[in-house]
Amino acid sequence: MTAPDSSEPSAAQTAQEIKVLLQQLRKSSKQRQRGSYNNASERDDALRLDKLRRIFARLVDRNELDITYRSNSDQSASAKWNQWLITQHDVFVGHLVDGIIAGKTASMRTFCGVIATTPVNINLQSNGDSTDEKQYMLSEQLLNKLLSALVKSKQYFDLSKSGEDSSGDSLVSEESMLTLFESEFLRQYRDAQYFAMKGINKIAMDLRASMDGDAKRSKGKDLDESGEDSEVDHKGMGIVAENMCRLLILMDYVARTASDLNPGDAKYLFDPPQLMDNDTEEDGDGDRDEEDNSEADDTESDSDSDESVEESEGAGRKRAAPSKGKSSTKRSKKTKLITWQQSYKHRFALQQAWLSTLRLPDIPTRTQKHVLQHLSNYVLGVCPSPLRFAEYFTRSFQVGTSKTVTKGSSSLISILALDGLFILMLDHQLEYPEFYSSLYQLLHPRILYTKQRARFLQLLSKSLMANSMLPAYVVASYCKKLCRLALSGPPSGGLFALALVSNLLRKHGECACLIHREGKREDVGLIEDVFVEEVDDLTQTRALESSLWELTALEKHYHHAVATVAKAVGTEDDKTTPMYDMEDFMAHTYKSLFEQEKKRLSDAKANKKKARVSLTFTEPDALFTKDDVFGDFIKCG
Repeated sequence: MTAPDSSEPSAAQTAQEIKVLLQQLRKSSKQRQRGSYNNASERDDALRLDKLRRIFARLVDRNELDITYRSNSDQSASAKWNQWLITQHDVFVGHLVDGIIAGKTASMRTFCGVIATTPVNINLQSNGDSTDEKQYMLSEQLLNKLLSALVKSKQYFDLSKSGEDSSGDSLVSEESMLTLFESEFLRQYRDAQYFAMKGINKIAMDLRASMDGDAKRSKGKDLDESGEDSEVDHKGMGIVAENMCRLLILMDYVARTASDLNPGDAKYLFDPPQLMDNDTEEDGDGDRDEEDNSEADDTESDSDSDESVEESEGAGRKRAAPSKGKSSTKRSKKTKLITWQQSYKHRFALQQAWLSTLRLPDIPTRTQKHVLQHLSNYVLGVCPSPLRFAEYFTRSFQVGTSKTVTKGSSSLISILALDGLFILMLDHQLEYPEFYSSLYQLLHPRILYTKQRARFLQLLSKSLMANSMLPAYVVASYCKKLCRLALSGPPSGGLFALALVSNLLRKHGECACLIHREGKREDVGLIEDVFVEEVDDLTQTRALESSLWELTALEKHYHHAVATVAKAVGTEDDKTTPMYDMEDFMAHTYKSLFEQEKKRLSDAKANKKKARVSLTFTEPDALFTKDDVFGDFIKCG
């Protein structure tokens, strides 16, 4: 901050200029409501807003404006002047909020500039003594106002009063606004990323609290009047959650280690304070304390004051003190760190932002697909407690299999939810006994015709082949169901199903009875199929009592590749024959198989060999039948 300069305008001149600019903005707002607003007026408003930003930035730099100082008891001239400036600054910010809600990129850029030029003070202490040196940080109050305007819309507030339908896309924030805020502000500064995640968490928690409060009030009122409970309908809540999810999905660069937050490598909107130089020897990474205490920090509330200083003692904070006779390399002084300088705090803030947002109701299906995929691909590997997302994955699978969602959307949501649960089971020791039963429910011929078949087949192969301790009845149930899918599905799906069955039978020798079981003599060798396909409980399918008779039918399949693989299932030598590479079969489609046949025919013609083509009809020798009156006129050559 700098001292006032004599060349600067006086307080009276500054006040008059602010009044004139705000009055012009109010007139423009009235013109917009009357419909007489044009592009020239929009450009003029953008210039007025930017000029107000520069005026308030100059006042902050001269220590005349402090947006955090609000005291009615101080009656000094400087305090009254500051209070008046705060009031005008709030009006100015209100115009910026209205512009962001209306989708004006100029308002978004100006608001980001306001945040960058209006910091707040941090009161720091060094060695227990106060210091006169002032340090600054980003204003959470201003950032939260920007975020609230970005994820909410004017239509949302109107719908909460009018009760109109909120299913339209008009409520969704413009993608250009989200990408502009993310690319030009969040991506650039580490402290802005941290406080943005905390701001999203706060908005989601406030919305949830208001929703719960409205539900309690409505419940009490309805019980008093009619004795019956009623459900409160919150119009547009899902759209607000969708906008927050879209913004969080864009933030795929959260700091993971202490090196990501090193002031020399990372950019900060306001440089973090240098509290202490620790010249003593350290014995480990600075993030070790955070990881050792991650379980305790994960349960803390989100009401921590980020303006306070976080203290830690080094890598041995909770270890026993060394004996007097032994030397110690631990740090003798406490190292004080600002919260947004700790990588664990960044990862924890991301986790809390996602959890709070996902608790909001009515997130649209179109967004759930992207959310589930992003959680599996990125968030689970960054958050300190990924198991806390198991509830959302489970709930999403239940929603995906319900009848309220269209079949195509439900299958994709269910697949993505199970994919996330499998990652939690494989990498984070989640216990989910119903996983294989849930996956079994998705084995339907319809899944082989959908766009997400490759993702499902990958999940199916990975989950079945990665576990060598599966019970025999589970393996047998999957083998039977896969063979049924090969009968009713396309050739590309049949090839994958047969290859996976072959691998499962070779990996689980106890299921070989499905291949070698023979019928009774009095039944002429026929076997009654006791397999119950309709049930989802794998213990009730009776698959181990059945046989894979479907392989005999598939040996006569019209596609020669399917017939060849069907003949080989169960006859491979476990020691010499390698298992099928399932990645090769996942890539098969109708188009790829057709191209293979075309290539085979062209190669045969090049080598002057006669290639046999699989046909489902007899090759004709004439255009008309022999009994037709024109049968003798036109014949095929």
